[in-house]
Formats: sequence, C-alpha cells, structure tokens
Amino acid sequence: MLSKGHVMMVALCAVCAIFGTTAVEGAALNRSPRQLSSLLTLSGESNARIENGTIICDTLKCPAESFKCVIVKNSTKDDVNKVQVTRECLDPAGKATAKTVTTEASNFPGQQFESYAEIDKNGNIASFDNRGNTYNHSGTGDIHSYLYEQIEDLHKAILDQLSNAGNPFGA
Repeated sequence: MLSKGHVMMVALCAVCAIFGTTAVEGAALNRSPRQLSSLLTLSGESNARIENGTIICDTLKCPAESFKCVIVKNSTKDDVNKVQVTRECLDPAGKATAKTVTTEASNFPGQQFESYAEIDKNGNIASFDNRGNTYNHSGTGDIHSYLYEQIEDLHKAILDQLSNAGNPFGA
C-alpha cells in the first residue's frame, strides 16, 4: 500500500510530466523562426558565415547580389611557411562581385598546403584540402533554415526520448 506521501509524489510527477511536456512541445511548435548567425569552418582553415542573408567570406563581406563564397589557400612558391589566400564572392551566374588576394602565415609551417572551400546561400557546402579532409553538404534552403531544421529535429528527438522513457514510479 502506498503512503499519502508516495501518492502525492506520484501525482506531482504526473502533473509535471503532462504540463512540462506540453509546455516544451508548444514552445517548439509555436516559436517563430529565428535568424541564426551561423559560422562555418570550411576545410578547417577558412571561415564563412551568413548573417541576415549576407555572406561573410572569411574576412571579405560579399555584396548583396552575391550568391556564393569561394576561398582558396595555397602555399606560396617562395616560402612554405606562407599561404596565398584568395577570397571571392560570386553572383548566381558565377561572375565575381568581390575578391581579395592576401599572403598570410601558414597554419602548417614547413608543409605544402592547399585548400578549397565554398558555400552558397542555398546551404550547399564543399571543401577539401591536400591533407585528405573533404566535406560536402547539399542544402535545400539557406543555411539558416538548414541549421534551424537540425535544431528542431534534435529537440523533437529529445522529447521523443523523454516520452518513451516511461514512468519511473511503476506500480
């Protein structure tokens, strides 16, 4: 037979489980989409992000008409401790909208280094380097939508696990 304290505890847990889950699920379903400021590390060396629809191509801010960012890094011929970095913004037709070329210290001094990375507003990402690192992702919308969808899927999976965990206070 359960004591009055046990019955109260079970009742409290049941109320918390019902209202707590409903509140969390409601928050996920009724939440307005938010703009994520995403930072993507491409090929471990180049950073690109999309902020409110504007592509930031590592250190180069792309003009509004840009659709894609391409970053190429290669060891210089004269000094393997330095890399030549080309950052280029392209419109949907592939025409350059902005471009910079700089020479920087290599993160892999004494070694030949080559990398290529690109990201576009549809969420497509591709990168590879001569160290064997390769990454590709095909997006169906802008990168913010993709990341927001991933967060929502993770949230749903957590709620499903909590729902399927059962009652720890079995009869």
